[in-house]
Amino acid sequence: MKKIVSVFVLASGLFLAACDRSAEKGDTVVIDFSGFLNGKPFEGGTAKSFPLKLGSGTFVPGFEDQLVGVKKGEERDVKITFPKQYVPGLAGKDVIFKVTVVDVVKE
Repeated sequence: MKKIVSVFVLASGLFLAACDRSAEKGDTVVIDFSGFLNGKPFEGGTAKSFPLKLGSGTFVPGFEDQLVGVKKGEERDVKITFPKQYVPGLAGKDVIFKVTVVDVVKE
């Protein structure tokens, strides 16, 4: 039982406080997303319930900035251009990520 409680305590630390306000830099948004190149999904461009801390620089430049202000349940198209030094086939390409905000978590 002690181990189970420890797991819950650790897990609760990952998501400190879900909130109903708009996401701000420093918050974590939990998102589902699919990336499209020329209207078609591209390999490796899809995830479900992905926790992304806004302002962390985890994603390609411009992605996180476009999620500041989103709210839980919101859908948004995030338009970016991949850097020229990126994966072949995507380098320098304009893509659209269709993003659904599952949750906004206050840091």
